[in-house]
Amino acid sequence: MVDPALSSLTRAHEKLLFRCAYPRTPKELRRAESLLKRFARRTKNIDPFLGSDVSGIAGTAVNIVFSFDFVRWLADRFPRQVDIDWDLPPDPERLAAVLTPLIPGLAEELVDANVPYFELVRARGLPWLLENVDSTTYDSLGLWILWKFDAAHSRTRMRRKPRTVFYQRERILTRRDVSIERELAGPPMPISKLSRREGEKVLEMTRTALAMRYRELYCFTWGDPSTIISADAGRGLEILLIGLLPQRRLPLRAGFAPFLFRNGVPIGYGDAFGLCERMDVSFNIFYGFREGESAFAFARLLKLYHQLFGSTVFSIDPYQIGHGNAEAIEAGAFWFYRKLGFRSSGPQIERMARREEERLARDPSHRTSPRMLRTMARSPMAWGNRDWDRFRIHKVVQRPFELPADLQRAKQGRTEREYLRMMVRNERVRRALLKSGS
Repeated sequence: MVDPALSSLTRAHEKLLFRCAYPRTPKELRRAESLLKRFARRTKNIDPFLGSDVSGIAGTAVNIVFSFDFVRWLADRFPRQVDIDWDLPPDPERLAAVLTPLIPGLAEELVDANVPYFELVRARGLPWLLENVDSTTYDSLGLWILWKFDAAHSRTRMRRKPRTVFYQRERILTRRDVSIERELAGPPMPISKLSRREGEKVLEMTRTALAMRYRELYCFTWGDPSTIISADAGRGLEILLIGLLPQRRLPLRAGFAPFLFRNGVPIGYGDAFGLCERMDVSFNIFYGFREGESAFAFARLLKLYHQLFGSTVFSIDPYQIGHGNAEAIEAGAFWFYRKLGFRSSGPQIERMARREEERLARDPSHRTSPRMLRTMARSPMAWGNRDWDRFRIHKVVQRPFELPADLQRAKQGRTEREYLRMMVRNERVRRALLKSGS
């Protein structure tokens, strides 16, 4: 049973955060920030482990199974706040197999009952374990990590100083106000490159913002702080785009991690993987901000890809629209993208979607069933020319494909921006990729 007091508290928190991102007046912004600064006092007597939609509130904590590399970063950056969650201990047999080669004399005790494996690790600490095992060994343990973050790193207080504050004096833009075609054809948005020092601060902020929401993404874990650019997308929206470290780049696709701020408040994230003019995109607005200008933010993100890389085709993985993703089904993600001009790349599902649209037109009260949404989520969605509709990257992986020498050099450049722009211009490589992956 949901605790009414807890529900009331989290709703109040989300409303205040929303008003910080979408303030109507300076007075409203000051009041919301003032109340949030004192919010940790109100969370002292609640369960510190909140659901992923509201986790990260000041005074709470998270526990999650992170990857070895992310835990190593987290423990190094927040050594007093991060530890193994001993209320959820690892499997003792797995722990025994890991510890025996590391602790002299432990093999002598393997035949005994009740060997104190947990206490042996606890006495040495998480840093000792991270220093003495590799990533494969660590990941095999499935360790739950407990992070008791401080208020400054909570989403209650986490902010990036905005250039200017945009006050929502008029109505919030809806999906009907947004056109991807218009955005792509519009003037370029102002872009600046962050210094490495500022990039490191941003990368820390984005990683922690995701971790406290029980999320970890490859492009953030392996982001390169020297590649980060900032785009002023208008209406208080700032998009930060993070590139990958050279040693962690993918063999063919160029990888990027976008993170979105609205008036300095973190509101969403995604990732993007480019190949020629096609960009595989993911996009997620944090739960408390979905009643804001989500469609505008998404269209401006696509504009940024078009402006930087020449991207004109955008693809959305089935998971993003609900394939094995209950949250996307509940949110009606399929229709969010559909109403922005995306189509299903599967002909049968596209016909099904058109029939459902006709039904909705006849009966405005009709609602698409979760079962149908799950069916329509089986194929990727696409926007732009149809050349890439049948393309699947796993088919290219199964058939060896070697890049020309000039593209190989560009792939290992300071950023992957020029590599992607070169691919857009190389028609021979484009045709070869389409043939291999379709």
